[in-house]
Amino acid sequence: MRKIRNPFLEMGDKHNYNCFGCSPFNEIGLQLDFWEDGDELLAKWQPRTSLEGWMGILHGGIQATLLDELAGWIVLVKMKTAGVTAAMNIEYLKPLTISKGEITVRGKLISTEKRLAKIECSLFDNDGIEYAKAQLSYFHFPENIAKTKYHYPGIEAFYE
Repeated sequence: MRKIRNPFLEMGDKHNYNCFGCSPFNEIGLQLDFWEDGDELLAKWQPRTSLEGWMGILHGGIQATLLDELAGWIVLVKMKTAGVTAAMNIEYLKPLTISKGEITVRGKLISTEKRLAKIECSLFDNDGIEYAKAQLSYFHFPENIAKTKYHYPGIEAFYE
């Protein structure tokens, strides 16, 4: 397993990089870090009670954000470009109790067709039990457009 470097940390100051999913400067955000494990990407995250929906249960919108953020990083790292969510279909398998502790988000690129990538991501607890899964479609840009319009730094920026 290999740590993915966050190159956006160097692309300005903390006031310009405020992504809810991955910026460490967003104090109310998820502040995700990512690892590459073969053809998968993953993130580990500790849920907070401030992000619950029903008492003790991680809000479904936060679960969706975790899945979507990982898919976005799959486009950055595995497809070597930037993209935006075109569609997301989530299946909540069971309530994800915050007291279960650390959550692992795993996902991989399934296929590409023209400008759409198909990605699958899942949420797991510490025991490896799956709580939610999503099938996502991402519209991905040609690399030159990703670099000029969407601040894509190039694949080499994600590795030491």
